[in-house]
Amino acid sequence: MAITRVRDRLLMIGIALLVCVFGVGSFFFADEYHINDNWLLFAWVSFLAIAIFARAFRAHLKQPFMMPFLAGLTVVHGLICLGLIKWKVPLLYWLPVLIVEFSLSAWAAYRFFGVIPSGDI
Repeated sequence: MAITRVRDRLLMIGIALLVCVFGVGSFFFADEYHINDNWLLFAWVSFLAIAIFARAFRAHLKQPFMMPFLAGLTVVHGLICLGLIKWKVPLLYWLPVLIVEFSLSAWAAYRFFGVIPSGDI
């Protein structure tokens, strides 16, 4: 029991370090190769959305309609975040906007496919 707890904590620290290295590295290479920062931010918020949506809908991931649906949600999430950045929306308003976005995503999944996301996000 104690060994698995230590192993899990070491894995968590290792993954956190990898995320930091990839994050800093991606901005370094974007600067080096003159890639627009908006594309980079779009990619990172999309990766975050993939993790959130995949966890919420993990019981339904094997259904054929789910991957295109989640890809669409990811693109919409990235565009919303880019819009919030472009229009310089204060961070105070980001949380309500994202709550509405995720709520509408869950509603769309239920309305169109009869899928209910799990509540353990």
